[in-house]
Amino acid sequence: MGRSPRMIGVISKENQKAVVEEFFELFKTPWAIWREGGEYDVVITTDQKASLPHAKLLLVFCPETVRMDNLHEIKILSCQERGKIAREGSVIPIYGSLTTFEGQKEPFLSTGNGKTAGLALDLPGRRILRLGYDLFDEVEYLLRRGQPAENAQIPTLEMHIFLLRKWILDAGIPLVEIPPSPYGYDFMTCLTHDIDFMGIRDHVFDHSMFGFVYRSLVPKYLKGLDKKTAAARYRKNLRALLSLPLVQAGILPDFWYPLGKYPEVEKERKSTFFFIPFKNRPGDAPAGKPVKYRAARYDVRKHTDAIHGLKRQGREIGLHGIDAWKDALKGKEEIAVIRRITGEDRIGVRMHWLYFSDDTPRHLEEAGASYDSTLGYNETVGFRSGTTQVFRLPGTKNLYELPLHAQDTAMLYPGRMGMPESGAIDLCGKLIGDFRAHGGAFTINWHDRSLAPERHWDTAYLALLEMLDRERTWFATAGEAVSWFEKRRACRFDASVTVDGMPNVTLGGPGMEDGLPVTLRVHRPISPDVETARFEDFCIGQNRNFDQSIPAEC
Repeated sequence: MGRSPRMIGVISKENQKAVVEEFFELFKTPWAIWREGGEYDVVITTDQKASLPHAKLLLVFCPETVRMDNLHEIKILSCQERGKIAREGSVIPIYGSLTTFEGQKEPFLSTGNGKTAGLALDLPGRRILRLGYDLFDEVEYLLRRGQPAENAQIPTLEMHIFLLRKWILDAGIPLVEIPPSPYGYDFMTCLTHDIDFMGIRDHVFDHSMFGFVYRSLVPKYLKGLDKKTAAARYRKNLRALLSLPLVQAGILPDFWYPLGKYPEVEKERKSTFFFIPFKNRPGDAPAGKPVKYRAARYDVRKHTDAIHGLKRQGREIGLHGIDAWKDALKGKEEIAVIRRITGEDRIGVRMHWLYFSDDTPRHLEEAGASYDSTLGYNETVGFRSGTTQVFRLPGTKNLYELPLHAQDTAMLYPGRMGMPESGAIDLCGKLIGDFRAHGGAFTINWHDRSLAPERHWDTAYLALLEMLDRERTWFATAGEAVSWFEKRRACRFDASVTVDGMPNVTLGGPGMEDGLPVTLRVHRPISPDVETARFEDFCIGQNRNFDQSIPAEC
């Protein structure tokens, strides 16, 4: 591919250092803080006051006036908080300031209403892109605050990475990166299950039992089904209802018991089960007053043998936390319960009811969680943090977030999205398309009761699994996915040592050679000989060399 790519130089505001580092763990490509005298093909700046250095491609992300504007007769037309930029028929939300411009230069990026949000200046030997937003402020917002539900299905952060990559390649500049999926796979899939119930036998004359009776008689979950399927499920619910006295007496099996059904359905596909650590403990609510219905009625310690059986099948056991989101000491207590049962030191967490606050990352890290998988939506599905990838939670040193992307209850539950099962599968298919395009880990939560009466969402789950089987996806436990991303983060580029014109990649410390390999992706930019950008993938195996390659088109 000719000469080896040089690092991207970054000039950011002083308070953006941490988010810049995290951004380039997500867009894993060689970069460095810009230094006088360094050689950079690409320079990115968000600092309004910085001098603009010479580079083949200079990207100026700033909604305020910068020094070059007057020189090149660029005028700010308007500036607003929040907006959208358009890209080939798609829109990307902007959560900070968004400036539009007027001038004689080439407009290459527009807002949702057609105004110019980006101007291109072609000068002798270099190209300057003037953009009306701050890229790193956008990344900070997405990772710290998250997207509102109306933008949930837009992988906004991944789109920012896509655009940056495209602009570099369009400028004829070669690029290498380590994409966010193992070598030979397009993405990972994490099947997870929140265990809120361990059986209807734990519920005698309480709201859960009476709710089951009501929903079995009133066909609440049968909307959108054809008449034959709806009638069959209604008969199943009536049979379950009639069997309830014998189930409560221990004569018949508990039809809500989930630990045997999921391994039977998932077969060799790995999955993760999150268990509540304490019986009859609702925990504190964000508003302060506990919600009694949040308390679990099962004692996880009584299911130790079954949990060990899940582990022998390759399943992972995690914590479905109660108060760990707001209290590190209580978090330690909750994690300790799961550690004692499993004998595992690394315990991942998903908070019950997805409780989370600005201080939750710090509490979970102090409690000793190995990762979190809470950041998702109860009312919809998609990309709350705008990313398909595992990322480091802001304010922590080593606590990683595996975002939650799709929940059965969000899609199918009346009062939330309330979709028919066919619509939910179609929506998951759209999400899968995003993962196929961007990589990452598709994290799905299918609840304990969802294969049982009165929901009967096993048909939808099987359809989703069959759809995923047709993809190049690795079914990993949540912990395995996080560990793979830790391995990717530990990779380091060394531009001073090249192999066939490519920077050498080291895999980090001891143990990083284990598990599925990472990929070095070499992008060939547009040139007089190449009409469209292409890439070639190289496997970085245990010997840290480029073992084999598979050419592939973008």
